[in-house]
Amino acid sequence: MVIVTTRIPGVANMVRTIDHSIEMEHLGPEDIMSFFEACVFGDQQQPWEYHHKLRDVGLEIVKKLKGSPLAAKTVGRLLRNQLTRDHWTRVSESKEWESQVSDNDIMPALKLSYDYLPFHLQQCLSCCALFPEDYEFHAEELVHLWIGLGILHSNGQKRRIEHVGLCYLNDLVNQGFFKKNVSRFGSSYYTIHDLLLELVVKVSSYECLSISSSNVMSIQIPPSVRHLSIIVDDADVKNTMTFEDYKRDLSALEKRFEVQNLHTLMLFGEYHANFSRVIRGLFLEARALRTVFFSGASYNVEDVLPNFSKLVHLCYLRIKSAGFYDDKGLCISSVLCRFYHLEVIDLQEWKGRFGSTRYMSNLAKLRHFVVPQEELHSDIFEVGKLNFINELRAFRVGKESKVFALSQLGKLGNIGGLLGIYNLEKVQSEEEATESKLIQKSHMQELLLEWDVQRSKRSPKFEENILESLVPHSNLRCLSIRGHGGTACPRWLGSNLSVKNLESLSLDNLSWGNLPPIGEIWMVNEHGVEYQDCILGQRFQNLKRLELVKIPTLRKWVWDSTSHLFSQLEELTIKDCSELTELRSSHHSNGLPQQEKSMAWFSKLNSLSIEDCPKLVSFPPIPWTSGPCSAVISEVGSGIQDLVYEEENAILSLDVRGRYGQDSVCLNGLVFSNLTYLKEMVIDNCSPLLLDHLLMLTSLEVLSIGDSINVLSPVESVSPVRCLLPVKRISINQCGCSGKELTQLFSLMPELTEIAIAGCQRIKWLGVAGQSSASSSASAEQLHHGQIGQQQQESKGGVDGVLLLPPQLKDLIVKEFPELSLLSYSLEGLCSLQFLEIRGCPKLLHFYSFSSIPFLTSLQVFILIGCEGFRCEGQGHLTNLCAFETPKFLPGSEPLDKDLLPCSSAHQELELWTDDIAGFLTVHSCSVLSSSLTTLIIDSNEDAERFTHEQAEALELLTSLQTLEFSCCKKLQCLPAGLHRLASLETLRIQSCQLIRSLPEDGLPSSLQKLKIVQCPFIKSLPKGSLPSSLQVLDIWYCPTLVSLPKNGLPSSLQKLEIRDCPALKSLPEDGLPRSLEELRITGRTAINSLPKGGLPRSLQVLDVSECENEELKKRCRKLRGSIPKIIT
Repeated sequence: MVIVTTRIPGVANMVRTIDHSIEMEHLGPEDIMSFFEACVFGDQQQPWEYHHKLRDVGLEIVKKLKGSPLAAKTVGRLLRNQLTRDHWTRVSESKEWESQVSDNDIMPALKLSYDYLPFHLQQCLSCCALFPEDYEFHAEELVHLWIGLGILHSNGQKRRIEHVGLCYLNDLVNQGFFKKNVSRFGSSYYTIHDLLLELVVKVSSYECLSISSSNVMSIQIPPSVRHLSIIVDDADVKNTMTFEDYKRDLSALEKRFEVQNLHTLMLFGEYHANFSRVIRGLFLEARALRTVFFSGASYNVEDVLPNFSKLVHLCYLRIKSAGFYDDKGLCISSVLCRFYHLEVIDLQEWKGRFGSTRYMSNLAKLRHFVVPQEELHSDIFEVGKLNFINELRAFRVGKESKVFALSQLGKLGNIGGLLGIYNLEKVQSEEEATESKLIQKSHMQELLLEWDVQRSKRSPKFEENILESLVPHSNLRCLSIRGHGGTACPRWLGSNLSVKNLESLSLDNLSWGNLPPIGEIWMVNEHGVEYQDCILGQRFQNLKRLELVKIPTLRKWVWDSTSHLFSQLEELTIKDCSELTELRSSHHSNGLPQQEKSMAWFSKLNSLSIEDCPKLVSFPPIPWTSGPCSAVISEVGSGIQDLVYEEENAILSLDVRGRYGQDSVCLNGLVFSNLTYLKEMVIDNCSPLLLDHLLMLTSLEVLSIGDSINVLSPVESVSPVRCLLPVKRISINQCGCSGKELTQLFSLMPELTEIAIAGCQRIKWLGVAGQSSASSSASAEQLHHGQIGQQQQESKGGVDGVLLLPPQLKDLIVKEFPELSLLSYSLEGLCSLQFLEIRGCPKLLHFYSFSSIPFLTSLQVFILIGCEGFRCEGQGHLTNLCAFETPKFLPGSEPLDKDLLPCSSAHQELELWTDDIAGFLTVHSCSVLSSSLTTLIIDSNEDAERFTHEQAEALELLTSLQTLEFSCCKKLQCLPAGLHRLASLETLRIQSCQLIRSLPEDGLPSSLQKLKIVQCPFIKSLPKGSLPSSLQVLDIWYCPTLVSLPKNGLPSSLQKLEIRDCPALKSLPEDGLPRSLEELRITGRTAINSLPKGGLPRSLQVLDVSECENEELKKRCRKLRGSIPKIIT
């Protein structure tokens, strides 16, 4: 169910699926008072007893809130700031309440809260009026924008303005103007309620203005406006009419405001580039801009701002591209290095040309340079001149004399984010390392130190001294060290630990003889001698993430479960440690209680990853907690190929796969008592499950077991009381279990509706369990003995060879059973079966006919592959039928007994997928399905070269056929001659038919609307008149020899044309494209360099060449911006 709430009746009418909408009333007096109290006093019980002097004033204020939760929340937070009668009285007696025009008007309450905000917070809010409704802000984005607007000031304090901005944002959240949210990826973002945004737009309208198609003609533009945004949404380019209307209205703006006074310009919308000509004309004289933000750009900046290179006052520049853009236009770095006032450059999501950044050090005020490639940081000459730079992702030592010496970093006293230092092997002396002054960078959050692992020479002792000299400040939060060639951990990270506040530590490609204080460590030297390494008296206080990668000297890591050394650790990663053999607790035991206790040391651990440690045979139990956590174990020495335990889309799953060629993996390392919330489990090439363990999985809905000697360990008896597994879907593949054992397993799952079973060769017979046998293994065994004849038991393995299926099944898949047969009473118990797939079971349905299967009334999808002897004698209630490698399934020329055909509903539609042209295309077959078959797919036929006269006539009998596809017919040279007589055909697809050279000479049906031709290498042209006048969609993909489209033009009905990867096609039709065309897409390789001489039709709404490899064509299409609603390049 989807519930939509809106304040706009028109929206409710548009989206509703019922006859009436529910009118949401305001909260009643008691409810609004309770909510108001919670907003003001929090969880305090009986608050009025402690604040009785405020009660009467509070009651008056609550009356004015008109039952609105948003008003109560906003005003409540205002009152919470000062719990004094004077403050509350001022709020209650404010004249703002007098502007309330109705009981539904809560704007005065919101305005009152805004008026009480400090001026700096009002400024921060005002600029948000420029953004679209429901915009998702990120903290860094807001802080950078406020910096660019000059709103943030430290006021003489030592606080960095980035910290000031975060404090402001937190204040606005606490005041209720921003709401903090968490995305499904775990990142935080902020939104403004639409009513609060409406308020912000209103109060800031004298200075900030947002233009959209809905207000462009009606909005008043005061002369004081300094900040402007233009929003283009999908509705503005929906068709030519809306596009032209908005273009005209935007053009009229030029006379309504003084563009010379603008300080801020923002453009939003994926398709705003199509208005670039209009926007360019509007802002020809915009030379005072300080803040520029383009979201959805696919152009050169000068296409919109022709005077971009003259914006000498620019402080903030951010560009987000709508898609890939690689025009050979403006090289933006050549312009930026002249904007000496720039403080923020955010091109992280821009796809244009950067050019060289070597002269960016001219921008002495630059604080944030956010770009996608590290090289754009490392290429900056004399980076030490950027005194205010907050983050330097990459600094490469010694590329060119002093301009890349470590002394450059010593001048960067304001680093507050990440500092990455590469090529440290080029440092010449300890003095040079000391000149980096890392220990003085108290605001630095992250530090990366890297030596080139590909270097030819290493000097262990010298590199140890260099690392000892690179001492960071104790405030450092994240540290990564890669490729260091020394043999010892630096003292500031070990015996004399100075970075105790680290939250993240990553050690990669090191051969240290000792490690930081992370517990009891056993190392191994180059001679294979093992020794213990343990640093006492030192510990990390807040380490949350630890990563150990490619440390060949690490042999064992043992932790004391009574220690609190890693009480804050949340993420642990160990990779490529070739000598690691043990990772365990000092209280390690095979008993599960001890295993769980051993992980108490990692009380907050939620992510564990261990990969490519081939000698590791002992590792922590999985999962170590019943709470949220994830684990990845891969390529370790215990025989596990992969183990993945994770939650995705609210579904908790476990996937365990053993390494092939070794003994089955033992599952004793799994803590089943912590798997009570597990929804899906896959076990492949592992030892059998213990029944007691399986019964612990009280939430399990999907179970898959493959390549196992058995599914469950042998069970003598099962108590019916305990047989309550909620499994709904089970898959058994290539297991050595017997039919009896699976029957017992299925009897434990009363909710089981889907079974897939493949290659379990001990199973010889298939039947259906009686209703009374579903709940007990004993009755299941009786049913086995009672329903299998003596001869069947002797010849086919007796009771063990029989699998009885639960009668409630809806989906059944049976694959790769060359000897499997049905019991004599057939499958009469499967009265609810809707989906059936049988593949590679030649004897299962031998001598059966479709009409003899009793579950036809429920079966909707039937897939039959590689099964002999089964005959189709009708449709039943099928909607999808697939038959491959099944000779005689389709009746061919044999007459059908009409009395045997099951009845189908009058409007039943059928989709048929088959490789059997000879068997299906007969008068008898097609006459049976003439009124019901709507989709026919002939796929993977390897024999037919052309259709016979009889087959073409049979095809014409399919009077209801709407979709026809020929796919992967290797020898087929032409399509049926009578194809044009299929009066109901709407869609025709021809795919991977290598020898087809052209469409039928007699043309295609006059009803055809969609034609798709894919991977037909011998089709060189579409003959004159071959396309019907009804055609609306034409797709031609991967036809390498296609050189021309119809010479007399395309049908006048055509609405969409897509040409993908047709490298020989040099031009579109000379006489132009049809006037009906709305969408033209040209992608991949093409020789088309130009568009028709007569131009494109006025009906065209979408021109997409974004994935085209022909740059000349893309360039020509860009020049058409402003003439077509959507041009995607």
